[in-house]
Amino acid sequence: MNVADSQRIETKLKELGYKSAPEKDADLIVVNSCSVRQKGIDRIWGGIKKWKNANKKILITGCVLESDRKKYKERGIPFLHIDDLPKMTSVISSDGERSLEVSTSAQNNQHYLEIVPELSGNIAYIPIMTGCDNFCSYCAVPYTRGREVSRPIDDIIAEIKIALDKGFKEIWLLGQNVNSYKYDFSKLLKKIDAIDGDFKFNFISSNPHDMTDELIECFAGLKKWTKELHLAMQSGDDEILKKMNRKCTSAQFLELISKLKLKIPNLKLSTDIIVGFPTETEDQFTHTLEVCVAVGFWKAYVNQYSPREGTVSAKMKDDVPASEKKRRWEILDKLINKKLLSHHKK
Repeated sequence: MNVADSQRIETKLKELGYKSAPEKDADLIVVNSCSVRQKGIDRIWGGIKKWKNANKKILITGCVLESDRKKYKERGIPFLHIDDLPKMTSVISSDGERSLEVSTSAQNNQHYLEIVPELSGNIAYIPIMTGCDNFCSYCAVPYTRGREVSRPIDDIIAEIKIALDKGFKEIWLLGQNVNSYKYDFSKLLKKIDAIDGDFKFNFISSNPHDMTDELIECFAGLKKWTKELHLAMQSGDDEILKKMNRKCTSAQFLELISKLKLKIPNLKLSTDIIVGFPTETEDQFTHTLEVCVAVGFWKAYVNQYSPREGTVSAKMKDDVPASEKKRRWEILDKLINKKLLSHHKK
């Protein structure tokens, strides 16, 4: 999503007279950041010091919690909310210096996703929605991206066709929870699958509690889908899942996996898992291991829990030691991802 947003930011800046440049030559540094984990925010401060010393202008955007925005403001670093991107204007002062402002008087109701970007790379990243309504207790996304907003099907199809005309062979549909796409995710997928041309497509990320039988039937009938499904589990223990405000139990998750495997042979499943969530015991971690073994994930993005200010879980005691989080991370990484490396070598 950050890649896709960055492409839209670059397109807007070019409209305002800017052009891309190597970091050492740039007048303006735009940081598209992510507050999902504190580590991502902490890494920015070293860059800010370096860029300030080089007299570069800095603009922060992306998923940033209010507390982090205040810290940037205290250091004189402006923040651009991504929704304000269409209202951004370029201002030239009397001494000829260029700066960026968000015009409060602009009658521009365009959503930033309506900006058609100049795509680059091997994959065309195309957001179909932004924001999230799930409010998982550990997650900052609803507070940084806002509530769910879905793009109309015709806009998405048009952007895909532009990408295909430019020679892209792989399309990724993006959303914090693509399954809850409000204009009917099944309908969208079938329309994409019916587009002429030699290409393949995938989508991320899917939430298990929104995975319906209708969707599974749709997946099974797709010809251009890569048959790679990212389905965020987060934990295999029901008590921890409840504290996370996840709406799918481990038994329901396993039942869903069985349905998917039955309908879609050779399906590659990937997932997200958090280790060391507050109060997670060794037994509860073992439950996660057991589900992972039962599913046979192809890949897992395993994260060591860190509290995010403003979320519900931040009020819980972060009582799993860092060394134990790391140990559990290593066990899962070895179980799933190291096995993947071995598979690729073969």
